[in-house]
Amino acid sequence: YADVEEKKPVLPDQTLFRPGSVSKLFTATAVMQLVEQGKLDLDRDVNDYLDFALPKTYPEPVTLRQLLTHTGGFEETLKNLFVAHESDIKPLRTYLVNEMPARIFLPGKIPSYSNYGFTLAGYIVERVSGEKFERYIENHILKPLGMNNSTFEQPLPPQLGPQMSKGYLSASKKPRDFEWVQAAPAGALTTTAADMTQFMLAFLQDGAVDGVSILKPETVRQMETRQFEFDPMLPGLGITFMEYLIDPVRIIAHGGDTVYFHSDMILVPDAHLGYFLSYNSLGKDVGGGRGEVWRSFVNRYFPSAGQPKVNVDPNMAKSDGRAVGGLYDGTRRGQTTLLRILALVGQFKVSSDKEGVLQIEGMKNQSGELQRWREIAPLIYREMDGLERIGFRRDASGAVGEMLPFPAIYEGQRVPWYCSKIFIGLLIGGNLLLALLTVLLWPVAVMIRKRYQRPLFSKKSDRVLYFLSRIVCLAEVLFVLAPILALSQGLEHIMILGDAINPWLQAFHVVGWVLMAGVVLLIIAAVRFVRLPGHGLWFPAHAILLAIGGIAFGLFAWQYHFLDASLKL
Repeated sequence: YADVEEKKPVLPDQTLFRPGSVSKLFTATAVMQLVEQGKLDLDRDVNDYLDFALPKTYPEPVTLRQLLTHTGGFEETLKNLFVAHESDIKPLRTYLVNEMPARIFLPGKIPSYSNYGFTLAGYIVERVSGEKFERYIENHILKPLGMNNSTFEQPLPPQLGPQMSKGYLSASKKPRDFEWVQAAPAGALTTTAADMTQFMLAFLQDGAVDGVSILKPETVRQMETRQFEFDPMLPGLGITFMEYLIDPVRIIAHGGDTVYFHSDMILVPDAHLGYFLSYNSLGKDVGGGRGEVWRSFVNRYFPSAGQPKVNVDPNMAKSDGRAVGGLYDGTRRGQTTLLRILALVGQFKVSSDKEGVLQIEGMKNQSGELQRWREIAPLIYREMDGLERIGFRRDASGAVGEMLPFPAIYEGQRVPWYCSKIFIGLLIGGNLLLALLTVLLWPVAVMIRKRYQRPLFSKKSDRVLYFLSRIVCLAEVLFVLAPILALSQGLEHIMILGDAINPWLQAFHVVGWVLMAGVVLLIIAAVRFVRLPGHGLWFPAHAILLAIGGIAFGLFAWQYHFLDASLKL
């Protein structure tokens, strides 16, 4: 239904959906139109087209080709990607300047999916064409293709508003309000299934529909041709298009997700075939329903797909399985902001059984079980009873250092033990557990001492120091849990991660520095309590453990940007 309560049906040629990142294909098309006209060069420094500058973090410049293949090297940024109200939407330039993420990878080398990069490309379209981005897309793509029920405008034009489907976090919950996308070139399209067929036909028919051309045939072929790859045996990236399958037929696609809408656009250029699919609520998981349709589509029309001959010695498979095992960190991550804590939590484990068959934490099949991967070539693996392929790559020393996933919009990087969520979890988790038990047992100890009239200290200064050390323990627990809980809620309700949280971020950082003073107090307390006579071994040992834990907590807070003055996320 377009409206569950009203039982209003979805009409393919009228009902409007928000296909999220499928919008990026329209932005890429706009860029390529301007490349055809000689106004843009895919391999020129994007700073040449901007009225502000990307910092020269590396000697190599960022180019449009890299932006359109997610290899610009930007870290993840979430703040103001969506906003809560229409009035919160700012001009593209303001967003791009205020929310500019750090460049953490050498451009052109490592994929890291970037909404910011595509918003930057959209702003370049606006700058070079002289037309507002939304208007450019309307005039040069939507109108020529007869996509009269599609727009990038926010709010929707009056004639389209009544056609908008309700969006649901899940089918059983109440409908949510229209989603306001600040990063419009990365995800603000509103469209119908029928309109999307026009766009797909353009890419299946050399850029033309009903005699109207939006791209030259050679430009379409360039966009659909592989521009970036990990390995010839693995799916790569065209210009914005992702390869989903490479044999016996090549399938290219792009998916998209807002908070409430979840979509896929699939093309099989050689078969002149494609489909568009969009949901207005979440099923079992973000990719569940789409994945089932995708597998059914391939199995029906290309039953021999993804069935290569296995040509790997069993002993090699076992050896390689051991070599690739370990923890990995995805390159789509925040590294210089508070989002780094999510990267830590998001590390995933690769393990193998005695036959060398892999399982990867977080990668599940239709039944909700972990997918199993069998080696089909050296360090190239195929999903058993599935279609996907992944790979691994050795570094200069011969050790496996990278996981090459599907699709090729990020990679996994091997995590050293001292950066692993296991080590840090034990270190910080142990400290927080000690701090929490200290706080919980504090009133119990007070009551016992009061009952038996056995005061712990004779000096008031020692009592004050003891009291403050317990307050620091409580503050440590709350200080670590607060951003994790807030960011986890922010991923589900991403529009709350806007400028309205700035006072909270500022307060959080100030509290962090106050806590660092508290860590100093724990050290002072440990030095003092060790010297007190008549308290046995546990009391001074406990004080020392709290001080050591406080130091570890301080290093953790520094490393994961809990103390930064930055308001970026």
